[in-house]
Amino acid sequence: MKRLLLLGIIAALCQACSRPSLSPGGSEVAISRQPPTPDCHPIGYLVGEGGGSFGGKWISNDSLIEYATNDLRNKAAEKGANYVQTDPPTLGEAHGTTSTVTITGTAYRCKAQPTLQ
Repeated sequence: MKRLLLLGIIAALCQACSRPSLSPGGSEVAISRQPPTPDCHPIGYLVGEGGGSFGGKWISNDSLIEYATNDLRNKAAEKGANYVQTDPPTLGEAHGTTSTVTITGTAYRCKAQPTLQ
């Protein structure tokens, strides 16, 4: 019974700091801090998140940013966007160590496929 409980706790901790990979649609979404071209129409404001309070502190800041970016691109693809103008990432700390990253941005649907960045 103790072994099963321990495995359950480990699985929950691993899920709490999951590392989002790009979906097929997310890989088609271009991102940039630059404004979109005039042929783009806004879809909405989105939030991408990476890390977690239970395991994020053991993940490098670069990886946390990558996971948050992947999450943002995946969410944009789900909304039908092909471009996201991002804001600077926000790093969250727990006990003096970065454990989460949030990246926000406005998703757009552009007539011409934007260049992937």
